[in-house]
Amino acid sequence: MDIFSWFPIGVRLLYFIPSMILLIVVPFVCVGLYAAIFSKILPCKIYKNLLFPIALLGFFIWAIPMNMGFYEFFRGMF
Repeated sequence: MDIFSWFPIGVRLLYFIPSMILLIVVPFVCVGLYAAIFSKILPCKIYKNLLFPIALLGFFIWAIPMNMGFYEFFRGMF
């Protein structure tokens, strides 16, 4: 059932939406895991300085599978 057939751009962007949702979720999960594990262990200055690199790591965790074919997987779903 194609509910976006009346919207021509929506059909082409429908496979783009799940990958963008993952782009938002994956870095937050990485930072959340980092905070849960290291917030009490590391000194505050080191902990805060490593937040951005951990978020960047989350972006790379998202980008490498998207480059390997998850983008085509989402495109093939719709």
